[in-house]
Amino acid sequence: MKKTTCIIAIIAMVAALFASCATGGGGGGGSGSVSSSGAAASSTSVRKSASRVPEGIMNALINAPEDALVGIGSAKMGTESMSRTTATLRARAEISRQMSTMIQDMIRDYTASSEVDPSATLSFTENITVALSKAELTGSRVTFFEYTDDGTCYVVVTLGQSNAAEIINQQQAAAKLAVPAMASFNAEDRMKEAFASNYNKEVQVNTTAGN
Repeated sequence: MKKTTCIIAIIAMVAALFASCATGGGGGGGSGSVSSSGAAASSTSVRKSASRVPEGIMNALINAPEDALVGIGSAKMGTESMSRTTATLRARAEISRQMSTMIQDMIRDYTASSEVDPSATLSFTENITVALSKAELTGSRVTFFEYTDDGTCYVVVTLGQSNAAEIINQQQAAAKLAVPAMASFNAEDRMKEAFASNYNKEVQVNTTAGN
């Protein structure tokens, strides 16, 4: 009887040992899941800067609304105030550049499936691009700025999709008067797809234009 009890006890101990090993293996699997989850999170699409920027600027870029254009400008002038003003102008100039590129792409897509004369397309594109370059980008706002140790100021400016649509509608209205052949072109209808595509592009840091 004692021998039987002893054998049962040994079997129980071995079973407990295997159970412990199994639990440890499960923990390793859990750790792997966390790692896998982290990898998935890191592969999630987020905005990126084409240049190195201060951490605060990078965070502002990442946290900016998805349905917005983002511009970054930097400047180092004689005073902090001048640096910030110039950096802001450069950030807005970068947004204007993005809008011009979007318009050109949208017009190219539109004319690819239409019978509009290429010369009319070119003229229409030029009219809107010039108008955008002169626009004050109403609705754009500074969301973050930061000074580095050497006195350089970085500024983040955002322009919401609804504001961008309003600006483009105003500019295309004038352009359509100059180029009636493009009367059926509607930039606002094409904005959503263009914004989604723009979200995945690296944001340039404007260090010169917009002075």
